[in-house]
Amino acid sequence: MANDPTVKTVPLLGVEKHPDMKAMVYMEEKSKQVYLTLENMPVAPENQQYQLWAIVDGKPVSLGVYDQQAKEEMQKMAVINAAQAFAITLEKRGGSPTPTMENMYVMGKI
Repeated sequence: MANDPTVKTVPLLGVEKHPDMKAMVYMEEKSKQVYLTLENMPVAPENQQYQLWAIVDGKPVSLGVYDQQAKEEMQKMAVINAAQAFAITLEKRGGSPTPTMENMYVMGKI
């Protein structure tokens, strides 16, 4: 997927609190389907999950939670038509309607 010219690759790099963390978002340009891989992120506690957010016009939109117990490293997230950036926060299992900003791990602009 990383070599497909119809797929936009967006690296998400660690924020100040988590400088060594990294994840990758892959977005199919035609379908706007988003996929996520965690490159260098610690295993989330059992009662929490990483949640992917798209930043659309300055507002966070949830694209779903990443299941670290799944066999697939690359996981299909939600479709998003337009986003200026992506970010990942650590939230309670099942996700949150709004991001917990102090639990942001990585972010990347498109």
